[in-house]
Amino acid sequence: MKPGSLSLAWLALFLGLVWAPGALAAVSPLTLGEAVLLALQENPGLKAAGLSVPAAEAQVAQARARFLPQVSFSQSFTNSDNPAQVFTNKLNQRRFSAEDFLLDNLNNPAPFSNWRTGLVARQPVFQAGQAYLGYRQARLQKDIAEFQVLTQRQQLIYRVNQAYFGRQLAEARLKVVREAKETAAANRRLVQARFNTGAVIRADLLSADVHLARLTQEELAAAGQVKIAQSALATAIGAPEVAARPLAPAPRDPAPLPGHLAELQEVAEARRPDLKRLALAARVARQELIKARLNFLPRLDVRAEYDIDQQYFLGDSADSYTVMAVMHLNLFEGLARLARQREARAQAAQAREQQRELVDHIRHQVTESVEQLKTAHARLEVGQAAVEQARESLRLIRLRYEEGLTIMVDLLSAEDAKMEAELNYLTALFDTHLAQAGLELALGTLTGPETLGKAP
Repeated sequence: MKPGSLSLAWLALFLGLVWAPGALAAVSPLTLGEAVLLALQENPGLKAAGLSVPAAEAQVAQARARFLPQVSFSQSFTNSDNPAQVFTNKLNQRRFSAEDFLLDNLNNPAPFSNWRTGLVARQPVFQAGQAYLGYRQARLQKDIAEFQVLTQRQQLIYRVNQAYFGRQLAEARLKVVREAKETAAANRRLVQARFNTGAVIRADLLSADVHLARLTQEELAAAGQVKIAQSALATAIGAPEVAARPLAPAPRDPAPLPGHLAELQEVAEARRPDLKRLALAARVARQELIKARLNFLPRLDVRAEYDIDQQYFLGDSADSYTVMAVMHLNLFEGLARLARQREARAQAAQAREQQRELVDHIRHQVTESVEQLKTAHARLEVGQAAVEQARESLRLIRLRYEEGLTIMVDLLSAEDAKMEAELNYLTALFDTHLAQAGLELALGTLTGPETLGKAP
């Protein structure tokens, strides 16, 4: 080997060792757990929902601010010959003299300027429970936002389960259709051989051609469903690049059977985040009713002001301060507070009824999911027996057709029966896993990859 060729060979080997791990990683099979983790990281809908939590935390900080003093600064300039304004400005600047009491000077003063610097502090002392209850409501709203995010998180995990198993099922169905097409092609060759010897008529050959053409069409349709399933999974995850990745091997065993219905319903009532969110919303509504009742009480604030007045900016100045306590009591506002109290009472009752309705709905969801899982298991047992029978029936009928003891229609029917039995079995198998994911969603336990595949 020439020196140049040897160098190129070592370079190619080096590049292969460097880039091969990355290439293998790029096409590594995508597991269900990895798909869920990617969705939790990349799904834009979940990211948008997650932003409601920091927004709620900011609202808690705003509610806490109502307990703290409010401080404001102001700087103003006035130039006026208004008698009252000139009188006030001179007094504030400590420039009032005996000449200013002359009637002509009082009624027709010369224009006078005033630079006023003000600092005001206001401390709420008693707010009739509005600030305290508002702060508690804001904290409850933050908890509500967290439970809402958890609800959407679980729903996203379920959608990923649906899309993942849907793609696996679509690929498995395509494999079954292709195997049926290969069987049909082999049988077509058998018919061709027997036709060439004059053992069968041309109608048998035409029937075999029609049957093969139909399976070719079904193969095209199944391949299209695989493409759609790939897109659905990539959309659920929020990462388009995963559409090209192969999936991990499909499950061969069904999901486990569920436990006792009554126990599962109790678990759902204790774990469902949307039920917890609604319970917190009911508490917020009750506190809103308390706020409406306390709205009839007075408010008390303490206010302190410090002012600097001067005729020229950065000139001689005079300062003053004012401290006051202010009580405010709204005696009448057109019965609006009574109407607000009735509104809050109705909203509290509405929240209680919504909570009761959701409990009934959760019980129904758990019951429905349990029955779907049991039904899928029963269908799987029947489907497994049907597949074995269909395969044996096809084998026997094919042997009989080779011996000329049966007609072409029986052979084609046996092929269709075998394919249908295998498709039904696959559907039932994947339905057990989808039903289990639906049950975990109904229970409120579908929180991450670590829960997938566990019996409730």
